[in-house]
Amino acid sequence: MKPFAAGHPAHQFAVLTFIRGGLIAIAITLAGGILAASYSVPAFAPWFQEVGLDLRQLRPIHTVFASAWVFLGGVAVVYRFLQDEGPPTTGDRRRLRVQVLAWAAAGLGILLTLGLGVGSGREYVGFHPVFSLLILAGWVCYAWNFFRLAGRRFWERPVYVTMWGVGMLFFIVTFVEQHMWLIPGVFGDPVQDMRIQWKATGTLVGSFNLFVYGSVIYLGERISGDPAYGRSTTAYMLFGVGLLNSFTNFAHHTYHLPGRESVKWIAFVVSMMEIIVLARAMFDLWRALRTPSDPAFCAARGSFAAAKWWTCAILFGAILISIPPLNAVIHGTYVVTGHAMGAMIGIDTMILLGAAIWILSEHSQTREGGDAWDRLHTPAMRWSLIGLNLSVAGLVIWLHLVGTAVGVTRAVHAPGETYVPPDWVSAWSGIGFAVFGMLSLIFFVWLLAQLMPPAFRYFRPSTERA
Repeated sequence: MKPFAAGHPAHQFAVLTFIRGGLIAIAITLAGGILAASYSVPAFAPWFQEVGLDLRQLRPIHTVFASAWVFLGGVAVVYRFLQDEGPPTTGDRRRLRVQVLAWAAAGLGILLTLGLGVGSGREYVGFHPVFSLLILAGWVCYAWNFFRLAGRRFWERPVYVTMWGVGMLFFIVTFVEQHMWLIPGVFGDPVQDMRIQWKATGTLVGSFNLFVYGSVIYLGERISGDPAYGRSTTAYMLFGVGLLNSFTNFAHHTYHLPGRESVKWIAFVVSMMEIIVLARAMFDLWRALRTPSDPAFCAARGSFAAAKWWTCAILFGAILISIPPLNAVIHGTYVVTGHAMGAMIGIDTMILLGAAIWILSEHSQTREGGDAWDRLHTPAMRWSLIGLNLSVAGLVIWLHLVGTAVGVTRAVHAPGETYVPPDWVSAWSGIGFAVFGMLSLIFFVWLLAQLMPPAFRYFRPSTERA
């Protein structure tokens, strides 16, 4: 494994560019999220409506750029791996330029058009379909570059390479599938349309799970210096069950639609298997990363440790809300929102933040030398990570409480009566959402304020060729 400085300039540029893009995506996600949370406060809603903003614009901005952050963070880690694989060709560099320009144009266009209220109304792909062409073009270039370098002896490589390769192909297939609603016959059948949408969305989540799982195994190997885990039984079990889950996990989003009960239970069992194996993998990697003889704080290890505990918490919640009878009670409530936010921030974001911190530490040491490595592993970074995890935990718990109250009272409500949520939910739901959301925003901003300077500081790539 080569140090950052030994990588080809094109790969150095790619790693830093996609980390920068990911951090920008986080900032946009935070802005959309806090505005959406504030909109849910009754006193603020009229003001948003006066300026022409509502949840139809704010929520897609929040979800689209949250997904973009996860993918961009994973892409940065993959290009860090490609630094070890040899120099890019002229074609690789051209495809990289197309990838960067296409995704930058798509991101800017999506932000502007969603702000103007132009979108598709679809889950995770709520933007106008014209931008999908740019996104898809970038992904094809990305996959081409990856397989050209990593495709040699592909099945003999560590499992994280396989995860990334399969994840790329899954994304391309599911991204095309998510646009089948553009076919009039599909759009005209609401049940079929919803089935396809959630099937494609489930595979999309499966594809970025493979990127995240591969990233944590790869970074775990780099930090610990032990390459054995990438070929371990647990790592291959995680890949296998994650791959299977990518084909089946759509069903636990469609319990409420007509369908075979056996399919729904298969989806439930496979989903539980995936998160159990992930929990085992996180504990195994945490043991490999622990350095009892070195008391110095490492922010990357701290992020991975947080992801470990979040995995256990999300596992417990997932088991409960995926049981079909319970799912019928909480479906469509804030419980689902809280679960998704806990998984996205607690697991995916903590893993990818740890990866970004590690890579930026390498980058800082390459640029400045000396003790530059330690500049991201400070008490401020430690407290910002602690505060972020605690505030997000408060937000997730609050959403679960509100959603459960709504789901239970709705379930026991007499048929034919007008449903009215509990008084305390009407009075405090939006306020609690805004308060915990604001605390999470503050700690996220504090974290970004520490990551942005090393990520965006001018750096002339090494002229040394790999």
